[in-house]
Amino acid sequence: LAQLQLQSITTTSNNTSIITTSITTNTPLTYGTLTTLTPNEYVDLIDTLHPQTPLIVHLFESTITQCQMLHATLEKVAQCMPHAKFIEVRALDANEKLDTICLPAILIYRGGALVHNLVRFTEELGKNGSDGGGGYGVEDVSEVL
Repeated sequence: LAQLQLQSITTTSNNTSIITTSITTNTPLTYGTLTTLTPNEYVDLIDTLHPQTPLIVHLFESTITQCQMLHATLEKVAQCMPHAKFIEVRALDANEKLDTICLPAILIYRGGALVHNLVRFTEELGKNGSDGGGGYGVEDVSEVL
């Protein structure tokens, strides 16, 4: 939900006082992009994101073809799902000892809690893509999410 701050300034002959009022509206925040974060930024985001906003995390390594293909599709999926926050984090920055065979992985959080852990995510879609052109279809990825 969006929060607006309004400032009302009252001036008297003796002093000036500032009154700040916060208003919460029923308009949900929108995102619509895939953002690359560091592991520390990722952890901070889990703790600060609005509890009703789904957080979709792509753990990736740029040297893995399926991660590259999924990245391109997630940029489009993020535009189709603006109510969710999409980020990606380089997996080996988060955990140097991670076995990259589990990549790409998708983690889904809601209210600060991990609700889905989808390792080897692209196996759901096929190794060489699901769109017939060497990529993953937006509809297919959205359906799995």
